[in-house]
Amino acid sequence: MSPFTPKRLPLDETIGERLRQARHYRNLKIEEVAKRLNIRAEYLAALEAEDLDKLPAGLYGKNFLKEYASFLGLKTADIANYWQQRGDRENSDPFSQKIVKKHKFIIFPRIVRNILVLAAVLICFLYLISYFKQVVLPPALSISQPSENLVTASDMITISGQTEAEAEVKINGQIVLNNYNGYFTETVNLKKGLNNITITAQKKYSQTKTVNRQILVE
Repeated sequence: MSPFTPKRLPLDETIGERLRQARHYRNLKIEEVAKRLNIRAEYLAALEAEDLDKLPAGLYGKNFLKEYASFLGLKTADIANYWQQRGDRENSDPFSQKIVKKHKFIIFPRIVRNILVLAAVLICFLYLISYFKQVVLPPALSISQPSENLVTASDMITISGQTEAEAEVKINGQIVLNNYNGYFTETVNLKKGLNNITITAQKKYSQTKTVNRQILVE
């Protein structure tokens, strides 16, 4: 009597077929295996169908294959040899081929991507704050003459100063023209006694900047 020799699976049998046969032999459904391994059922089905495009890129797909094969009692070394024996391409690791073929760019880690998104949002937020301040806050206003609490014998005085170019300047409620640099000059009549001079500057939607001068005419 000749000794019994176990038959080895042919090399042309795909790894997907081995996985499917091993699962059927144990009378398991893909959904049951998915719950036990905590792997999505569609990923397990893709492994059995060898539809690698439906698997996650990188080491995830390879790890899913190893976990599934180990759960079904298949040797992970045999699975690695299977891919090695395919030999149809220069790189025998189909998961690595998938990354190179599909992406061809550097994949940033999720934390780096989140930092970049957060930085972009922060920059936009700071820009909006700066723009809001420019629109709402009162313009700068400086008075070069007259000085504060001036005493004079003249019945006229020249008021000059500078504000922002787009601001509207008023002296005692009367609009004063200013040049493109924001400089303005205006002559004001004075009366005997104490004169209150109010200079204001305001942009279209901004608050009003006010400077007061008191001039005493002897």
